[in-house]
Order: sequence, then C-alpha cells, then structure tokens
Amino acid sequence: MEKLVVIGGVAAGLSAASVAKRLKRSNIDVMVFEKSGYISYGACSEPYFVSGLVPRPEDLVEISAQEFEEKRLVHIYKMHEVIEIDYKGGYVTAIDLSNNKKFTQPFDYLMIATGAKAKALGVPGETLEGICTLRTVEDAIDVKNSVSSGREVVICGGGYIGLEMAEAFVSLDLNVTILKKTPQMLLNFDPEISALVEEEVRSKGVKIETGIDVLAFEGEGKVEKVVTNKGEVKADAVLIAKGATPNVDIARQIGIKIGSTGAIAVDEHQRTNIDRVYAGGDCAEAYHIVLGKPAYIPLGTTANKTGRIAGENIGGLDTKFGGIVGTAVSKIFDLEVARTGLSLREATKNGFDAYATNISHRSRSKHYPGGCPITVQFIAERHTKRLLGAQMIGKEGVAHRIDVIAAALHAGMSADDIYGLDLAYAPPFAPVWDPILVAANKARKG
Repeated sequence: MEKLVVIGGVAAGLSAASVAKRLKRSNIDVMVFEKSGYISYGACSEPYFVSGLVPRPEDLVEISAQEFEEKRLVHIYKMHEVIEIDYKGGYVTAIDLSNNKKFTQPFDYLMIATGAKAKALGVPGETLEGICTLRTVEDAIDVKNSVSSGREVVICGGGYIGLEMAEAFVSLDLNVTILKKTPQMLLNFDPEISALVEEEVRSKGVKIETGIDVLAFEGEGKVEKVVTNKGEVKADAVLIAKGATPNVDIARQIGIKIGSTGAIAVDEHQRTNIDRVYAGGDCAEAYHIVLGKPAYIPLGTTANKTGRIAGENIGGLDTKFGGIVGTAVSKIFDLEVARTGLSLREATKNGFDAYATNISHRSRSKHYPGGCPITVQFIAERHTKRLLGAQMIGKEGVAHRIDVIAAALHAGMSADDIYGLDLAYAPPFAPVWDPILVAANKARKG
C-alpha cells in the first residue's frame, strides 16, 4: 500500500489528504501531522472568537479529528511536529510534543502544507507575557486571555488582522491604539480607499499613530509599555499584526525550490521540483493571472483549492490549478472593504501603463430605503482598457460585487466588456445603473 504523509493539518493539508484517500481508497494510507492541538479550523473566524461571537475555541473547527479518522479514513496526529525529512530514505522524523518522543514514518508521497508564521518585530522584550500574535487557535486563546484583565491594548500593524482585531477589542470595551510604521493602513489598497477605512476606525474611538518605530517592550514579566521613536505607550496587552511569512524551513531541508516571493515554488499541478513532493496553501506560491507570474497571497480560499489540486494529482488525476487574482474582503467595523487584482501601486510597480478611476454610487435604488454609498475604484491598462484590478468600500453590497470583478479578471475583460454586462436590478438590491456599471463607464473613458 502507498503511503502519503501530509505536514500540516489545516486547509491545504486536509484537502489534499481527503481527496487523495477518496480517489485511491484502499490503495493508500494517509497520515496528517499537525503541530498544534487543533485541525481543520477557520483562522479567519478567530477575531470573532476573541470578541465572543464564536463562543468556544472548538467552534472554530470545521471537521473533527474523529470524523477524519472514522469517516474519511485519514490518520490524524495532533501535537506532532515533523522535524526532518529523509527523501532518499523515504521517511520523515516526527516528534510527539505531548511526550517528546521521536519516531519515523515512511512515505511514497509527501504533501507540505506548513502554512505561514507571524512576522516578529525582533525587538527587546518581545517574549514578555501579554504580547501575542494571531495564527493558530492557541494564539486566539492566548489573545483572549491576555486582554481579559486591563484596559489598554496596543496593535502593531494596520492590515486585515490588525483592523479586524481592533473591532474585536472595541467590542470588549477596551481602549485600542494602533501603531503603524507607514502613513497608510491596508498597504495593499490604494490611498483613497485606505483613507476611508482609517476614518471609520478612528470614528469608533481607536487611536491610530503612524510613523512609529517600535523599539522595545518593557514590563516586569508582563508587558506594561511599548517604547517607540515617538515616546512610550501604555499597554496591558499587545497584538503584533505585521503580516506573515511562508513557513518553508522543512522544505529547504531536501532542496525544494523556493520562489522569488520566498514561498515554495510549485507548478500548476502543485508539484515541487522534487518528484512526488507536493505543496500548497500559505507556504506556497500561486500563479497570479493578472501579473502572469507567481505571487504570494496567503488566503484560505487558495489553500483549500491548492490542497484539493494536490490531492487529485496524488490520487492519479491530471488536474491543474488555474491561478488566483488576489480577491479578498474584510469587515472593518461598519464597513465592507474588498479588493481583487492589482492596486494602482502594484500595477505601476509591475510595469503596466495603468490608470485609476474612482466613483461613488448608491448600493440600492434611491426609491428604496436603507441604501448607502459604495466607492468603487477601477485600475485599468491605458491603451487596451483591460481591467487590472478593483477596490470597493461601503456599508453594504460590497462583498458580492467584488466577485463580479474577480470573474471579469479571470476572463481578461476590459472596461467596455464590464460596462456591457447584464447585471441584476431590483430596488432593494441595486439601482438600475449598478455601481459596477457606473465604475466601468468611467474607466472606459479613461
């Protein structure tokens, strides 16, 4: 019987494991090693666990280890870390973190789904109690415990996680300060959209300080203050939310190629440069359709898809992953904020002769109550009018409208093409000229 070893028990790893077992059934034995104590959890829901909307950490789990064992016939090893791969010998060495015992496990196929790790600041005092990051369920529990006493919370970073957690902390009646090195929140958005987000966050009582270099954390065993280039900030708890880097240390051991992004390089079948070794999820690159080259955009949707593709190919099919366009949406207080494709900054950096247009239009017909403005920014290529990306922000109607643009990017549509789309209209849902069509009309005129 063939053996598949999967390193990582969240989206990509478990998708690969499930599909490979389903396809090969009794001809393959599948073992998943997960370093943490939880598998198959929704990391994107962790802010809602901290705020209390999700009552228990177990509620973050999609499918239990027992269900994987009994219904999917996949062996799950929680609290087990793979510390070495012997590719020539065909086995991995794992350590049971509950008793510190090591053992080896042979494999015919290997799936690396080691995810990403939170970026550290690398400053003195970073290991003090009360200083947290947010990746795993254990991290979320740690954050919740850290803010259970005290009132002053400092967030280092102004990306998706930092801003979503700011909302969670405000809901707990905590005083929140965001420290940001750059002058802009959400650097993957263009300044016009980011400014609207910042305005919303400040309106909820969150302090935002930009141009800040964090120099150290200080306290007697537990964090008490953040030392910066502009003075000290009181802190009963700190969340470091500076983004994530791909966890590729185990892949380097056997000479797996690391791409220009710093993540594992894979082909369209999710194969690495080493035979029978696959990778997917937050540790791997993905082909970006608009850029026409690999990119590193770690998102749960991509992890599930690339894991499934790897599993299908391990299972004997010939399946290709079509690529990504970098679609993301976030709820930040009362706003829906979304993007897909490239920002103007990203387009220009990658050599496109690009321009941006910006409109504001109602989410519903003016004859129907409850509508609100939606701001839509389109980025297009100057001579062809091909759409390169879009960003949207508003209090309703954003999350699913961005999917229309994502589909347009997959199809390589121009502003003219989008302007001609037959989009649905009814007063409770959209005006007769949907914000997407209004934005396309402006973009097609350049």
